Amino acid sequence: MLTRRLIGASLIVLCSVGTVFGLRRAFNKPVDERAPAFRVKGAPAPAKITVVEFSDFECPACRAAEEPIANFLKAYPDARFVFKNFPLERIHPWALPAAEVAECAGRQGKFWPVHDSFYKHQPEWAQSPTPEQDLQKLAESHGVDAKQLQSCLQDPATKAAIESDVQEGRNRWVYSTPTFFVNGKRFIGGQQLAEMAPLWLDKHLKK
Repeated sequence: MLTRRLIGASLIVLCSVGTVFGLRRAFNKPVDERAPAFRVKGAPAPAKITVVEFSDFECPACRAAEEPIANFLKAYPDARFVFKNFPLERIHPWALPAAEVAECAGRQGKFWPVHDSFYKHQPEWAQSPTPEQDLQKLAESHGVDAKQLQSCLQDPATKAAIESDVQEGRNRWVYSTPTFFVNGKRFIGGQQLAEMAPLWLDKHLKK
């Protein structure tokens, strides 16, 4: 009986250790820096500094992170910035529709203006009784063609592109937004990007 208990305990320990190492490998796996060209700005690849953001258009913390992001990119003008969608649908029901409209705006060369507008007006459309219509009107106010937008929203490839981002985030253990990867190093939230990322990056670049 004692032998069986010892064997059982040993197996539990081995399984636990294996799980920890497996999670560590997944957690530390390099983030995929690829994205549609319209969701990338700054220096071309390969860049000395690459920032990948996983974000949610309905997330207040993502909206608050817009200023730290702008400041970071001013401090590192040679950086490459990649936006990836990570709508937290369970708590933000309009995040996915917003991502879809922004993705379609990107196909018309209007991603960044619409991106900025969605965050700027987030308190309004997120509380609106007609958020989807409001999102589309905001996009159209930046020159997005309404007919092309509707066609794009019905295209399965639009949602597939967002689902690809979400899966990539899950594979990298993204569990909150915004999450940033600066040259592969994880930073969560605008404050970490503003305060911790420059310290780590300056030290990293000196190596």
